[in-house]
Amino acid sequence: MASTMDESAISASAARARPAARPMPTSTPTSASASASRTPSRPAARPAAKSAVGLVARLLGDVDPLADQLTDQIFEAERGYAEHERDSHERVRVVVRDNLRTLLMALQENPVALDAAREAGRIKAELGIPLPALLHAYRLGGRFIWDRLLAAATDEGAATELLYLASDIWQIIDEHSSAAADSYRTTVEEQAHRDTAARAAMLTTLLDGTVTSAPRAAEIVRVLRLDRGGPLVVVNAEIEQDDGLPPGTATKLRTIGVASEWTRLAGATVGLLCLPGERSLPSAVDMLSTLAATRVGVSRPFRTPADATRAWREAQVAARCLPTGAQGAHAYGEAPVALLVASAPDAAADMAHSVFAALNGLPPSEHSTLLDTLDTWFSAGGSTSKAAELLHCHRNTVLYRLNRIGELTGRHTTDAVGSAELYAALRAVRQGAATGD
Repeated sequence: MASTMDESAISASAARARPAARPMPTSTPTSASASASRTPSRPAARPAAKSAVGLVARLLGDVDPLADQLTDQIFEAERGYAEHERDSHERVRVVVRDNLRTLLMALQENPVALDAAREAGRIKAELGIPLPALLHAYRLGGRFIWDRLLAAATDEGAATELLYLASDIWQIIDEHSSAAADSYRTTVEEQAHRDTAARAAMLTTLLDGTVTSAPRAAEIVRVLRLDRGGPLVVVNAEIEQDDGLPPGTATKLRTIGVASEWTRLAGATVGLLCLPGERSLPSAVDMLSTLAATRVGVSRPFRTPADATRAWREAQVAARCLPTGAQGAHAYGEAPVALLVASAPDAAADMAHSVFAALNGLPPSEHSTLLDTLDTWFSAGGSTSKAAELLHCHRNTVLYRLNRIGELTGRHTTDAVGSAELYAALRAVRQGAATGD
């Protein structure tokens, strides 16, 4: 039912029943978002309104048939209810009866109880009836009460007495619709929380290998609404001081046609993504890179949901292909040497210690400078001049440092095998497999 009655309808009905010289009092209803927990004040009993209160008592005695009539009116007038009529008519009738009885009792100047209104909000949220439809039903209820009171009062020649109830009806409808709306919103929030937790639990069982049945894995993907025909990928964002990816990541991905579901798992933010097509992986990786606050790994695309566990392992390895402390996304297989290092971190650490053993005795500043120079030279494609430009030093300085590395390690950048070993060992250090010290 809504935060206000149909004021024009009530005013028109009252106008037909009252003397022209006696205007109908009006009351401006408060917003439906007002606090439902407040205790409303009621005006003191008015002797002239006793007959009107008696009319209310007669309606209370007929509350069951009146509830049937009002329920039918609501389903006829409000599409939001009609769409759920098959499964919800009886539940709604019970709610309507309880609220109608409470509203009428409030008009008798009894203490106002809002339990029925809160229950109405909860049930309508559970049934999926839109909030505007709920509020409209309260408006219909207010007009229904007024029309029944006016008809009874007209028969007894006491229509003028209803003028004293007009403002009370508006206030009571407002209080009850406000309480119902607050309860509705609370229920929706609780449902969303439960739904999110349930979806996260399903995704976890798919990723951690709990689900081994291919049909069950496919069913989970369907329930998560990721069965859109496109390939799937798993994303693993490491959690450090930051969450890896911001809360709005799913919304951002939707702008490029990528559907996703996310959960927290093994110290990471993990997502299952459905791509719109085979060629859309690069754009998804690029967007993740712009959003990433830590290392983010992306698996190879796959189409069989039961392969999600393997894909998650690939995403974890892909994240470790990036240097420690990096912010960005990396797709599995994009850098073969980095992939080898990330896949066998213990062996990579042994290799790095072996290759750079002679650097261990150097002062920390010199040790760091030599490795930074080597890293920049590789990044520059082996160009000494470009490396010097990036390092803001003379090219001869770069050559000196490379030669120094060659003297200490016995591996020179001018030799193919030596250069490969230096690169692999450097990747192990940068990716955190070894410290290089």
